[in-house]
Amino acid sequence: MSELATVLVERRGELQVVWLAGEVDISNAGALEEDISDAVPNDAAALILDLSETAYLDSAGIRMLFELRQRLAGRRQSLGVVVPADSVIRHSLVVTELGKAVQMHDSLDEAVDALRTG
Repeated sequence: MSELATVLVERRGELQVVWLAGEVDISNAGALEEDISDAVPNDAAALILDLSETAYLDSAGIRMLFELRQRLAGRRQSLGVVVPADSVIRHSLVVTELGKAVQMHDSLDEAVDALRTG
């Protein structure tokens, strides 16, 4: 994985939480998708991907999110994405209609509550 981004993983009950900090672009998006997908065990009900500390996300990074959602759906797992309203990447995700494919939340607590209740 590229030095551009850092991935941290934590299990919260039936949910897997992954924090992605730094920059995601064509040079690391493919490796990040693999790393994130591999970090989600089969017994997890859902993945929450926290992008609160993601400073840059290009089109390869946005494609990575859609592909990650598809990969998890094939395993019958949900994907929620945390992107605060004041995030520098929020507008790009809204314009590309990521919210129609995955649940977008303003905070980690909001995402945990939503994905735990279904």
